[in-house]
Amino acid sequence: MQPGGGRSGNYGNAGTYASAPVTVEFQVTRVPNYSSFQLTGDFLRASAESIGAFMPAAELNTKAAFQALGNDYALMLFGDGSGKRGSYGAGTGTGSISTGVITLDSVQSAMNFTVGMALVSYSVSGQTPTQSTSAALGYVIAVDTGLGTVTVSATFGGAAGTPTNWSTSFPYLAQVGDVNFISNGLNSANMLKMAGFAAWIPSTAPSSGDSFFTVNRSTNPSSLAGLRFNGTNESIQDALIDSVNNLAALGTEAGDPDFIFINPVSYQTLVKQLTSQGVYQMVKAKINEEVSISFKALVLPTANGEIAILQDRNCPAQTAYVITLKTWKLRFMGKMAQFITWPGFYDQIGIPVSGSDAVSVTVGGYGNLTCNAPPANAVVSLAQ
Repeated sequence: MQPGGGRSGNYGNAGTYASAPVTVEFQVTRVPNYSSFQLTGDFLRASAESIGAFMPAAELNTKAAFQALGNDYALMLFGDGSGKRGSYGAGTGTGSISTGVITLDSVQSAMNFTVGMALVSYSVSGQTPTQSTSAALGYVIAVDTGLGTVTVSATFGGAAGTPTNWSTSFPYLAQVGDVNFISNGLNSANMLKMAGFAAWIPSTAPSSGDSFFTVNRSTNPSSLAGLRFNGTNESIQDALIDSVNNLAALGTEAGDPDFIFINPVSYQTLVKQLTSQGVYQMVKAKINEEVSISFKALVLPTANGEIAILQDRNCPAQTAYVITLKTWKLRFMGKMAQFITWPGFYDQIGIPVSGSDAVSVTVGGYGNLTCNAPPANAVVSLAQ
């Protein structure tokens, strides 16, 4: 909210130029997310009378499905809603592809891929994504997180090979079904993925005509799309402190930031910079009424109090997000990850697979990330 124009040292002028406060409302939409697996009829019957045989296999598949969903949400929490998991040869990137071996632009992004994924390769013009000519898929058969490579096959279950027309002309990679290949498919109204930090606080200020959940943020980028701070010319510690000071200068009613998220590589660099000055604290997170977990956080002293710094592998390299936590909320229908059933049709967890002696089990969620005060948050570009 911004005050109207009806203020003046002259009573008459105050009345003459009176106007209503300027308010905006983000019309955030829900996006679904699914993770499925199948149990064959043969397995179900063979283990029907042996709980010892059934439970380990069923539990393994269920855990894997929930983990896949959780890993995706964790990655997209820092994403821009495009579904991108990595790139090869995008912009100034040096990545490439040869005989199915993809050298990624960022070594760290290799952690976003797992064997068995079906990938699409695409380019982006404005907010429109275009899939590689012939729309061929690449099936991940190997991942090397040390080298930053992902090896794909052009066929399911096949050997390493470059899918038809895959090249650095289509340098972005996503799982099939995560990108909306229509005109303006990456607009918030059409995105198929959760709008993460990079969507709400973009590293580049929104341009004229921006429409983010119906709001044109270019009219006041700092108030509607958070603060951007370039800290590439100073140490990580100084960049974080200066960005917090810049946030304080905005003086929002939301309060001061309380968390900073950075990539593990940047975190370790910061630890080395602080040497004996480093102070740590334990941050507790409540999962439910019975379960809580703790994180070890580095403490950053600032003029506005101490801020906990947490490392997260999903945070992009050389990037930090300075967050005022109470301004964010994950809004979901029911639980963020739950078994998908259809009341009145298939109340049970598994449903029959058409034309197959098997049942399909799906876990998923319906929701999005929201922020009620973007100017209380910042994205920081780091030197390392």
